Amino acid sequence: MASSSPERYRLLDDPPVIVAQDWPSIMLHVERGHAVEPGERDKYPDQSIFLDGVYTGPAFLDNERRQYSLDHHAGCVRAFTLATCEQATVMLMQGLPLWEGEWHVYVNEPDLDAMLAAWVLMNHHALTHDDYAMLRKAMPLIRVEGVIDAYGFDKALLSGLPRRIYEAHKKRIDKLRAEEKRLRNEGGWDTVDVQTFSLGLLERLDADLFPRGLPRSGGIETQDQAALPSRKVAVLVRSTLGIYEVEEQLKEPYKGELAAIVLDKGDGRMTLRLADAFLPKNLRDVYGALNQSDPNVEGEDGNAWGGSDDIGGSPRRTGSGLSGKQVLDVVSSVFRGNDEPAAPAAQAPEESPADPG
Repeated sequence: MASSSPERYRLLDDPPVIVAQDWPSIMLHVERGHAVEPGERDKYPDQSIFLDGVYTGPAFLDNERRQYSLDHHAGCVRAFTLATCEQATVMLMQGLPLWEGEWHVYVNEPDLDAMLAAWVLMNHHALTHDDYAMLRKAMPLIRVEGVIDAYGFDKALLSGLPRRIYEAHKKRIDKLRAEEKRLRNEGGWDTVDVQTFSLGLLERLDADLFPRGLPRSGGIETQDQAALPSRKVAVLVRSTLGIYEVEEQLKEPYKGELAAIVLDKGDGRMTLRLADAFLPKNLRDVYGALNQSDPNVEGEDGNAWGGSDDIGGSPRRTGSGLSGKQVLDVVSSVFRGNDEPAAPAAQAPEESPADPG
């Protein structure tokens, strides 16, 4: 994996995808001319979103596989179909579960409509935080871009905004499109590095639409989550922050659903935190299952998973030999009652080997 942006967004290799560092499970694929024929959908993973003409057939919603085409070109009546950026916003408001597992977003032309749609999806957490506070601020610009892209410059009335407000947002859009317009005028648009261009445009969108920063603090990358009983979830995150700071930041987006946290600090150093004290099992049940699975565990010298009922961590001396995803899978399996027989709780150390701070 290689980083090509020092800011929030980075380009990962093999295959090249763009992710936001604080929500890397949404992967943006930008490939000029990429086209998906109707008969080729099976080649793409579940939870794929094709934007603005990537899918060559009519726009569709497949909730069984969670594959969607957000488009206003082929197979639609363009005269009264929303632009792609507004379709993405509607999907967000309808509750598209972008926080569940990995999602793949595909763009074949990094113009402002498509990239604004991708930006909305990649920033779903920030935009829906605090009763959609940031989406409320971003929505006028999204609406104006949608009107311009779908219907042209002479339909300002459709934005529903006073003329002076519309013109103010149009100036912002002109600024966001300035680099694209320059490249098109100079004949460089067809040969521009679309990954580098997309990274720059995403950063410019952040600067314009998040002028005061995100509502969540930086330093937490949500990697994955797993379902637990009673509509609860266990969440895997990477961070250098302490477990209690991480828990505090996760409470708002997950509200009452947060039950367990796997904090991966890198190099096999992990902390477990039980955020719901009323589950039928606790972390002592998890330590035994992890000790059976972890190749780095050496019970004779106490190099094992252990801790208390609600906080614990990886083997102190070596760290864990499991990946964060593997640890999350064990946690989920234990709480769902699918674990192998766990070692007696008395074998687990009383104090957490991981630093809970």
